[in-house]
Amino acid sequence: MAGAADCAYVHRGAGKRLITDAQLRAELELCDRYAIPHSQFLGAGDGRWSELDRAKALAFTAFRRSVCDGCGTRPVEWDEEHGGDRFAYVTTTVRCPGCELIAHEQDQVPDGADGYGVRIGLVPRA
Repeated sequence: MAGAADCAYVHRGAGKRLITDAQLRAELELCDRYAIPHSQFLGAGDGRWSELDRAKALAFTAFRRSVCDGCGTRPVEWDEEHGGDRFAYVTTTVRCPGCELIAHEQDQVPDGADGYGVRIGLVPRA
């Protein structure tokens, strides 16, 4: 049964804490991956989802949906009307040898029907 503190968490804006608390985001990411309540992750729960656990899971889902799949930022971070900064980030270039090898091999995949369904991946060298 949820207590007053649990209900307050929902109304205090759980998403705001997710924005500023990288540790909580990491914990909730693991909870999501293993489908366990946060209280169980912390060693305090019995595996049942409390109201607070559900509020955290819903807030984490909403947070994840607000993050761009391409660049990993949230639109509000750029929106000056909502406290963001249009110069909040700068670009950086990183070369990944694995991605480079995949791109090179993809050049060898034939165009048209012969190349349909062909995927290039990496496996450890035996």
